[in-house]
Amino acid sequence: MRHAACIAVMAAALVLALPAAAAGFDLPPGAWWEDGRVAEFLALTDAQREEIRSRVYEHARRMADLNAEVRKAEIDLRETVGRDDFDPDAVRTAFAAFQAARQRLEQERFEMLLGVRTVLTTEQWNRLQRARERIERFREERRLPSSPRSPPGR
Repeated sequence: MRHAACIAVMAAALVLALPAAAAGFDLPPGAWWEDGRVAEFLALTDAQREEIRSRVYEHARRMADLNAEVRKAEIDLRETVGRDDFDPDAVRTAFAAFQAARQRLEQERFEMLLGVRTVLTTEQWNRLQRARERIERFREERRLPSSPRSPPGR
């Protein structure tokens, strides 16, 4: 059981570390290019909106398959760790497969980001990044617990 916890911690660390590697190079969630306010804010042309939609769709389909591969590799890793005849080498192999699947998914996501970035002008990209940062700050502020009120008279 101790081995399972160790593997789970390593897998979680990997999953959390990968997105951090691309910090500052990300897109807002959802189909932001379809939102009229965002499109107007960025001054997106109809051709740009269609090109972004096409590129995201193309990558999203591949990412769906890659995401399934990650889940399968995670299931295999858990099963390997939980075997009665625990074999550290088999766990290492299963973990390597999990890492490889996760890397393929992240690579595809990165290629999608690159594809979208090539459609946008530098000014549009900078505006989009500022908007994304504001959205993230707003979401963080909403998640933070409100500070406790000071007792009366203090």
